Amino acid sequence: MPDSEQISKMGVDAGARFSGLATFMRAPYKPDGLDLDIALAGLPYDFQSGRGSAKQGPRQIRDMSGLIRRLSYGGVEPFELCRIADVGDAVLNPMDPRQSIERATEFVASLADRGATVVAAGGDHGATYPMLKGLVRSGPVGLVHFDAHPDTYDDPYGGYIHHGNAVRAAIEDNLVDPAHTITVGIHGTRFVKSDRNWHSDHGMGLLTVDDVADLGIAGTVAEIRRVLGDIPTYITFDVDALDTPFAIGTGAPEPGGLTMRESLGILRGLHGLDIIGGDVMEVAPPFDPSGHTALNAANLMFEIVCATALSISNKRAASADRGAL
Repeated sequence: MPDSEQISKMGVDAGARFSGLATFMRAPYKPDGLDLDIALAGLPYDFQSGRGSAKQGPRQIRDMSGLIRRLSYGGVEPFELCRIADVGDAVLNPMDPRQSIERATEFVASLADRGATVVAAGGDHGATYPMLKGLVRSGPVGLVHFDAHPDTYDDPYGGYIHHGNAVRAAIEDNLVDPAHTITVGIHGTRFVKSDRNWHSDHGMGLLTVDDVADLGIAGTVAEIRRVLGDIPTYITFDVDALDTPFAIGTGAPEPGGLTMRESLGILRGLHGLDIIGGDVMEVAPPFDPSGHTALNAANLMFEIVCATALSISNKRAASADRGAL
């Protein structure tokens, strides 16, 4: 048992993990978003197609993230490196996807205006578009996109941003640089043979699950880093990139995907890059009441937080070194 001095140092971790207000990773709740380096946020958005229900994802991920400790497997302590808090959810309109995109963009932009980057839980993958639109301020950024699907489809719904075209929309709106974008984990059944052509036609990188298996974690990380270079980069992780035993609670599960070991290893391999934020999307609690999918999503989110905190800390140290010259 820890003594009283150890308990005082543990802070929030001194209490039982099933007690208190449920926040992402038991972070402080700070809805004003002021004086933060990283804002943890929920985007309960759900474009009503497929099985849906991802709008309930942030709440379940918050609950399951209480099991996460403060120190990562690799020794990163994000809450020591940066000021991090849960700022709550964007207030969206479940009856109006277009208005929800606008509100989500304003919510993320308001946090960025206060000096915070954002790591978010969704919500369906259409919510990655307002994340990027709210965060990207100067020039297009790089993108690491984990997914079973390309998300560069045409829009069959009449001008909506949604879970199947958000990456394409971000590129077309000059938020993301296709030459510094790579999609990882493509697998599963397909609509048409040409579903990946948009990637190749626009110079985007793409690694299927077979490519990841052939390259291994180290080789996959090397290829991602080669594509990204040194430009500011955003990470988005659709949980359907995972094999179904790891993520049955999602709207479009695809057997044969990435393992959690591969996914966590790849994310840890991105440490040292200029990470400007990220998200984990597509947890649909009604399809996994056990919370197993949400627990995996929370751990993926934590790894993105670690990579983002390291990036902020490295830039802060570099700035201090320049000031000392």
